Amino acid sequence: MYGWIWRRLPGGTGARVTQMALLALAAGLLLWFVVYPWASIYLPFDQSGLG
Repeated sequence: MYGWIWRRLPGGTGARVTQMALLALAAGLLLWFVVYPWASIYLPFDQSGLG
């Protein structure tokens, strides 16, 4: 998968590294601000089970 992305990115090695870092950052932010808050509704992480 990463090889497929790497081959399709334009530019030289430096530009590709920068683009890959930006893609990883965008994926992390998407998970942090969209996916995890949505999933937390359905997962009982806030319950300690001690009560």
